[in-house]
Amino acid sequence: MLFVHAAGPADNLIEQGVQKGLRGDYPGAIENLNRAIRLDPADPDAYYNRGLARGSIGDLKGALADYSKSISLDPRSFGAYNNRGFTLAALGRYAEANADMSRAIALKPDMAELYNNRGTVRTSMKRYALAIADFTRATELDPLLVGAYNNRGLARNLSGDLSGAVADYLKAVGIDPRYKVAWYNLGNTHVALGEAKEAVEDYSKVLVLDPDMLAARNNRAFARLSLGDYPGALEDLNRVVSASPQNASGWYNRGVVRRLAGDRQGAMEDLRRASALGDSLADEVLREMMSHDSVSP
Repeated sequence: MLFVHAAGPADNLIEQGVQKGLRGDYPGAIENLNRAIRLDPADPDAYYNRGLARGSIGDLKGALADYSKSISLDPRSFGAYNNRGFTLAALGRYAEANADMSRAIALKPDMAELYNNRGTVRTSMKRYALAIADFTRATELDPLLVGAYNNRGLARNLSGDLSGAVADYLKAVGIDPRYKVAWYNLGNTHVALGEAKEAVEDYSKVLVLDPDMLAARNNRAFARLSLGDYPGALEDLNRVVSASPQNASGWYNRGVVRRLAGDRQGAMEDLRRASALGDSLADEVLREMMSHDSVSP
């Protein structure tokens, strides 16, 4: 949930803190909100906003304490329950997070985002049927809530319903064609279905939107490989190792593709680079290749 604006004795300080938070100046926001709390320690919005700022800089325990204080001062704050739920989830305390988000929904049952948020927690709990029900309710309340379709796709994917996942990702990108995460997830699902051509198209959409998304480029390489497109696969992996030369998996993957393409020398060079960066799989492949050489006539 976003920063909220307050009205009370400390409202000017809270408003200044909110504005700093919206600009990304979280330490400055916390400073203003600390002053607001000293001036009026019973203002729930001051704690709520400080919790949001603290969470934004990774102080999850501080955020948790602030949301709890805000709730104690205003037990009907669905936003504080929602945000405390997110914070608990970030700490791996999913059952408590689910309980908080359920309280938020009880207070605001017509807000689509709350069902979407609880669905993400339930997905983390592997309670996929309940998560799917939450995402479905979110889309009923807001048919244009694009994230709910993507998230339902993930839950369906994890529950084994790959065709349902594809339908959800397609719905998401139909609403927002620039939603690169949904295109990426769609590509991964097409790979799982053995539909490499469609996967290449999906990853290509991602790379038009974000040419630097190396995960999509790496995955497109292997989708191209499964289609027998060695030059295309190597083109992608060349970009991966160029952009991230300290990433052992990029060298390993290109070495594997070079080996399959018949470039033994290039494969050995890449696998040695991967090995030097600590990739144990590269060591195994190198030993296998050298062992094969030693027994060849």
